Amino acid sequence: MKNLMIHVVLCLGVGFSATAAQAQDMPEMWIPIYGNWCGLDHPRSFDGAAAPVDALDAACMRHDYCAAARGDFDCGCDIGLMGELRGTRWNNPVIAGNARAIYDGIAMKPCSAPDGMAFKQSQMMGDMMRDMANGRPAPLDAVERWRRLLLGD
Repeated sequence: MKNLMIHVVLCLGVGFSATAAQAQDMPEMWIPIYGNWCGLDHPRSFDGAAAPVDALDAACMRHDYCAAARGDFDCGCDIGLMGELRGTRWNNPVIAGNARAIYDGIAMKPCSAPDGMAFKQSQMMGDMMRDMANGRPAPLDAVERWRRLLLGD
C-alpha cells in the first residue's frame, strides 16, 4: 500500500496520473490508513509489526509482502490485492466501504507495466459502471469512500 495516497491525490486532485518512474521520485510518506498493514509505508517495518486486525488488513499485509519481494510498482501485486478485495464478501458495511476505497486507490496507483495499469483501471471502471447500473453509489462516490477511510467515519 506504499505511496497509495500520493497517487490518489495526484490522480484526483490534480487530474494527473503519474507513471511508475515519476512516482518513484516522489517523497516517501508514512500514513496509516486502516489496521496494522493498510496505508502508505504502513507498517514502517515488517520486523515486529502487529498482526492484521481482520481480513482486510490481512489482504493489505499480503500485498505489502508481495511488493517487498517484487517491487513497489509491481502490477501483479496490485492486481492480486484488487482481486482479493473484489472477491471477498464483506459482512460489515464500514469494512466493505474501506475495502472498496483501498481497491479504488490501488487501481489508480501507477504500476510498472502499461498493460497492468490498463487492466487495473478497466477493472475499476467496469465495477463503477456495474454499480451505477445496479443503483449503487456513482463513480464520484469514490472520493467520499476515501474521505471516510482516511477520517475513520
